Amino acid sequence: MNTFLNKYKLAIAILFIIAVQKLNANANTKNDLFNTVFKVDFLSMHTWRGFATSYSPTIEPSFEFTTNKSTTGIWLAHSIDGNYSELDLYFTHIWRNFSFTIYDYYCPQTYKESNEITNYYKSTTKHTIELDVEFKGTPKFPITVLVATMIYGDDQNQETNKNIYSTYFQLAYSKTIKKNNFNFALGFNAFESYYGSQFGIVNVGIDMIRNITVFKTKEIPLQSSLLANPLKNSLFLKFGFTL
Repeated sequence: MNTFLNKYKLAIAILFIIAVQKLNANANTKNDLFNTVFKVDFLSMHTWRGFATSYSPTIEPSFEFTTNKSTTGIWLAHSIDGNYSELDLYFTHIWRNFSFTIYDYYCPQTYKESNEITNYYKSTTKHTIELDVEFKGTPKFPITVLVATMIYGDDQNQETNKNIYSTYFQLAYSKTIKKNNFNFALGFNAFESYYGSQFGIVNVGIDMIRNITVFKTKEIPLQSSLLANPLKNSLFLKFGFTL
């Protein structure tokens, strides 16, 4: 029996159960101890930091809850052709203008055959643990600065079996123009690693998000993105919406 498939279905079921419970609860009470968010993105393809992980449309549900200055979440993705799947867990803590996040990325090589979701052995795991530190910017300096380093797992030198510590740097800026939200990103590879064989720009992106109203009251965010990876000489255009 496919272990990962069963756990994947279970995670999806849990997400929907929690979402239904949230909708039935009094979510608008200002005195709630924590805030929960459930959403599903439908995208024409999946990209991450200048790379395409799926050229087929993907379904990406996520659930997170925030209490005080900490957020815990789960994010999943699955392509309609079955060639890409991912399950990520993360925890974020905010301190002043900084956020500190630890991710557990799980990306099996093949969705149908994977049964390694509980395998965390250094030499064989398909999990990658990453530590992110992000400066959130200020009114006088409205630019976010991200440093993300893979610290354990499936990021190893194949000859020495030692961690590579792949590191990604990103500068980002957001601006709202006539109800359109624009996000600009510029990402760098620090050294020879997962992102490329040398230092260079691996991610240049422009995202545009605009809410449209359906059924007079429901707003649905539409998004489109133009992305380039100069180091890999690649260009992507994707679009989607969120429910």
